Amino acid sequence: MAIDKIQSESINLADTFAFTGTVSGAGGVNTPYMYARNSGDQSISATTWTKVVLNTEVVDSNSAFASNTFTVPSNQAGKYLITAFVRYEALNGASDYGYLSITNSDRSTTYAALASSGSTGYGFHPLACSAIVNLSAGNTISLHVYATEAASLSQENNGLTICKMIE
Repeated sequence: MAIDKIQSESINLADTFAFTGTVSGAGGVNTPYMYARNSGDQSISATTWTKVVLNTEVVDSNSAFASNTFTVPSNQAGKYLITAFVRYEALNGASDYGYLSITNSDRSTTYAALASSGSTGYGFHPLACSAIVNLSAGNTISLHVYATEAASLSQENNGLTICKMIE
């Protein structure tokens, strides 16, 4: 079927809108924010919770990330979007599993977690999870992993991103 006629409308991008008045409550700032990742493989002992080493800071708006832990700065309480990812290597047994957990620094609070079973194939497994968490000044965020067999986390395939949400 042929199209004999195409009708189109044009919009003048130079058109403007007139507005008088005040806008309040709009906008905000998404700080603090940070992203850190690892720069080398990390060994994980069997049946032991291990803090993920994130030794390369890519961005850190408020210098709130140190020693593999993000600490909410004073006067920055609110809702935070947290995303985390790791890639297990050598998770080979089909009955074995690896676990990723977004927690506070001493693991007394878990904000999000995910597990993956091993396989008899290549044995590498990516895990990612995220959460929106209400945090107070001084609260901490870290990544912890667990594996039922000795494994490793793959170089540059592990990271943590945290961003305060505009409320």
